[in-house]
Amino acid sequence: MKKFMTVPEAAAEMGITPRALWLRIYRGQFPCKRWGRRVLVDCVELARFCASLPGISADEAAKKIKEVG
Repeated sequence: MKKFMTVPEAAAEMGITPRALWLRIYRGQFPCKRWGRRVLVDCVELARFCASLPGISADEAAKKIKEVG
């Protein structure tokens, strides 16, 4: 498993556009690492960030879909 992702890869993982993720990074709302001019997203930090977002988890969503279907 990869330890770091590029911003476009992380945005695809989150289901948002790279521009939306860049805006969060510039505003200080999203954790990232800088290596020279490169901006990298730590995969562990990405998982923590997604887990901290409001709403339901992926497991809860899958359970609801099974209940409805």
